[in-house]
Amino acid sequence: MWWAGSFAAVAVVAGLSFSCTARVVLWFVALAAASATTVTLAKGGTPDQVAGVAFLAAGLSAAGWALGRSARTHGARRRAFAAYASGAAAVPGLAAEAERHRLAADLHDTAAHRLTGIMIGASSALHVRDDRMTAEAGAHAVREGRLVVAELTRLAALDARADHARLADLDALVAEWPERGVSYRRDAEDAPPPIAALAVRIVREALTNSRRHAPGVPVEVLVRGYGGRLVVTVTDQGRGGAFDAGSGCGLAVLRSEAAAAGGSLEAGPTAGPTAGPAAGPMARGWRVRAVLPLGGGGLRRGRWWSEHVRNWAPVVLGVGIPVGGLLVPDPGDVPLLAEELALLVPLLILHALPLRWHLARPIPALAVTLSLYPLIELARVAGWPITPGGDLVLWCGWIELIMVYGIGVARGPRGVLAPLAVGSAMGAALAWGPGIVGNRFAAWVLLSAFVLVPVGIAWAAGVLLAAGRARRRDGAAARHGRLRERAALAERARVAARLRATALRHAEALVAAGDDLPVVAARSRAALNALRDLLGELRRPADDDPPPCLAGIDALAVRRGVLVTSVGERRQMHGAVEATAFWAARELLGHDAPLTVTYLPEGVELSAPAGRATRRLRMVAEAAGGAVSARGAQVRVWLPS
Repeated sequence: MWWAGSFAAVAVVAGLSFSCTARVVLWFVALAAASATTVTLAKGGTPDQVAGVAFLAAGLSAAGWALGRSARTHGARRRAFAAYASGAAAVPGLAAEAERHRLAADLHDTAAHRLTGIMIGASSALHVRDDRMTAEAGAHAVREGRLVVAELTRLAALDARADHARLADLDALVAEWPERGVSYRRDAEDAPPPIAALAVRIVREALTNSRRHAPGVPVEVLVRGYGGRLVVTVTDQGRGGAFDAGSGCGLAVLRSEAAAAGGSLEAGPTAGPTAGPAAGPMARGWRVRAVLPLGGGGLRRGRWWSEHVRNWAPVVLGVGIPVGGLLVPDPGDVPLLAEELALLVPLLILHALPLRWHLARPIPALAVTLSLYPLIELARVAGWPITPGGDLVLWCGWIELIMVYGIGVARGPRGVLAPLAVGSAMGAALAWGPGIVGNRFAAWVLLSAFVLVPVGIAWAAGVLLAAGRARRRDGAAARHGRLRERAALAERARVAARLRATALRHAEALVAAGDDLPVVAARSRAALNALRDLLGELRRPADDDPPPCLAGIDALAVRRGVLVTSVGERRQMHGAVEATAFWAARELLGHDAPLTVTYLPEGVELSAPAGRATRRLRMVAEAAGGAVSARGAQVRVWLPS
C-alpha cells in the first residue's frame, strides 16, 4: 500500500508541476507530507518511522517535481525556440527599422546641425547687410559646407561608424571644432564601440547647442573613466547653451539612448558663477553630464526561491528516498542498528549533497559523491557495522548516473574520463564487498566494465543533448545574424541613394557657391528640407509585429511609446530564452510602464512597475525555468540562460 501510494503521490505532484504554478505545488506537497506523517503517528509509528515517512515524502515530492518541471520546461523551450526560428521572416524588417533610427540620429547630430548653422548665418548676413558679417558668413558657409559634404559622403558610402567608434574620435571632434575656447581633457583609455559612439554624439550635441545659444563663451569638456563607468561632462558659461529641450532629436533623445544603454544623462544649469559682470544677474553656466556603463562585469543579482527549489530538489530526492527507505524498512527486512544508522545517514547525505552543484561544478561534485565508497570500506575495516558499499551501488547508484549525465551536458567530450572514473569506483565497491570470492582484481575489472555500460550511456546522452542544443541554437542565431546584417546593409544603401540624390547634391552646390550668400542660403535651405523629409521617413515606426527576440522588445516599446532601459552587456542568447523574454516583456509593457532589461552572465532579468504579476506572466516565466517576484509596485521576471 505504501508503494502504491508513493507512485500515486509522484504522479499527482508531477501533474501539478506540469500544469500549475510553483505555489500550488508547494501547498499540495506540504499538505501531503503533513497528512502522511499524521497517519503514521495515528497508527502508532515509531519516531524512526515518522522521520522515514517525512524523508520519503520529501524525496517522492522532489521526484514528482523534477519529472513534471522537466517535461514542462522542455516543452516550453521547444515551443519558444520554434517561435524564435519562425520569426526569422520578420527579422529583416526589424533590422531595417533599427538601422533607420540609427541613421536618423547620425544625420541629425552631424549634417542637420551644420546646415542649420549655415542657413541661419547666411540669412542673418543678408538681412543685416554688413560687409564684415557677410565675409564671415561666407567663410563659415564654405568651411561648414565642406564638413557637411564630408559627413554626408561618409554616410552615403555605407559607413557604420558606431561599429568601430572609439573615444579617440572625441579628440578629433574637439580639435576640428570651429569655435575656440574649448577646454578638453580625456582620462579614459577606451570604451566599447556603442558607448564610444554615444559619447561622441553627446559631446557634439552639447557643443553644437552651446555654439547656437551662447556663441563665444568658454566650454569645458571632461571625459573620465572609473568604477566601470564613463563620465562625460560638457560645461559652458552661457545662458542655457548646452541644453536643448525643444529639439525633437537632441539631448532628449540622447537621454533616452543613454538610459537604454544602462546609463543616464542630465542637463541643466550649474551652481557655479555667472557668465560675467556684463551678462547680468540671470546668466548662469549650463552643464550636460552623462554616465555610461563600460561593461556589465559588476552586476549582481539576488537569488530567487524557485532557483533554490530547482537547485536543491535533486538533493532532496537523493537524500529522501535512500534515507526514508532505511528508516521505513519493508515488512520482511531486519531494521538497521542505531550505530549503523548514525554513520550511514550522514554518509548518504554527503553522497547526495553534491547534486546541488552537478551542473555548475560537475567534477568536484562527482569527486565528493564518489568518496562515499572508500569511506564505507574504511568504516568496515575499522569494525563499524555498516551496509557494504556494493549494496549502496545497487541502492543509490542512480545519483552517479545523474552526475555523469550532468558532466556530459556541461563539459561535453572533455568529460570523457568521468564515466571511466565512476565505473572504476563503483566496480571496486562491488568487487571488494562481501560475497565475492576468488580474484578480486579480476572481479573489479569485470564489474567495472559491466557498470560502465549504463554510466557511458548516461554520459553519451548528456553529450548528444548538449551538442544538439548548441547546433540548433547556433544555427538559428547565425541565420538571424545574417538576416539582420543583410537588411541593415540594404536599408543603409537605400538611404545612401536618397542622400546622394537630394541633400548631398545641394550641399555640394552650396560649397561650389563660395561666398555667394543668396545661393548659399537657398542651397542650405534646400539641403535642410531634404534632410528633414528623410528624417521624417526614417523615424516612422513599422506597422508589423516584431519577431519574438530581445531586439524585438525595443521595437515593441517604440510602437507602444514606452521607454526600455538596458543594463549590462547586451548579447545574443538562446532562441528559447529570447522568445520567452519577449513574451514576458509584452505582458509587462501592457501596463505602459518603463521596462528595464538586465543582462547577466546567468540569464536576463526584466523589471517594471506593473503593480502586480499576472497569472499568465508567472506561467510564461516558470515554464521556462524562471521565476516572477512582485514586491510593492515592482514586478521582476528572471529567465536563466
